[in-house]
Amino acid sequence: MKKQILSILFILTVSISFSQLITHTSVRVDDSERESYLELEEFWSKIHEQAIKDEYSDGWMLWEFIYKDEEEAKGKPDFLIMNFHKDSLQRQKFYSVDGKEYARKIHSNLSKRNFEKKWNLPRGKRNNYRLQRLDNTNWISTLEKGNEIYLNVFKALNDDYESYELEYFKKMAEKQIVNGTRKWWEFNKILSSNISTETSLDGSQTHVTIDMPGRIPTEEERNEMWENRSFVDKMMQKNGSASREFVKRYNLKLVMWQL
Repeated sequence: MKKQILSILFILTVSISFSQLITHTSVRVDDSERESYLELEEFWSKIHEQAIKDEYSDGWMLWEFIYKDEEEAKGKPDFLIMNFHKDSLQRQKFYSVDGKEYARKIHSNLSKRNFEKKWNLPRGKRNNYRLQRLDNTNWISTLEKGNEIYLNVFKALNDDYESYELEYFKKMAEKQIVNGTRKWWEFNKILSSNISTETSLDGSQTHVTIDMPGRIPTEEERNEMWENRSFVDKMMQKNGSASREFVKRYNLKLVMWQL
């Protein structure tokens, strides 16, 4: 059993670490269609599972946005779909498949009528963003339903921004992973977007980081971190922060996945 768990964690590490192309699809659904939409994603979960086995995909995740109240949620997406591909060839292979016929083979146990019913469940209003993974930390945790992440959107202000993320901010994240206050960090470049519904982003954003928090640091740890910063750390933080414009932060929780 222990070997099986370690094997799963290894596969998960490889899947997350080496998926270089990612598609983020934000989805808005009416309250009355929420349960039907989740039924649709359950239907697609099995399709994504087979697509990974057939090497059409590297992974799939469904996340739910978390908002403080209805006012904050107004006009915002409800769910985020992540599709992972190891390279452009795999991505092209994935999108060249006749999706409906592929799904029909996987759900061969369904009658034609029931299949069409599932296929035509509410899809919501969608915006698509194509990203390239530039770097990430090593995955040393376990993936569980309800895991939360913070998705941070940035606009690069100069040509040095990516270097600051890769050479400095990543190292900060790695230190936090060691002490348990963070579980994951990744850095993505936005390649393109396809906007078909209302969005709070204006299209000028260039990068996205994703953080998975760990335990809450103690006040003593917070004070020690700031007080023990070297001059180099202070300058790297100052100049690194000046190389980017923070646009927005989203809080999400994991609903479904296939890796």
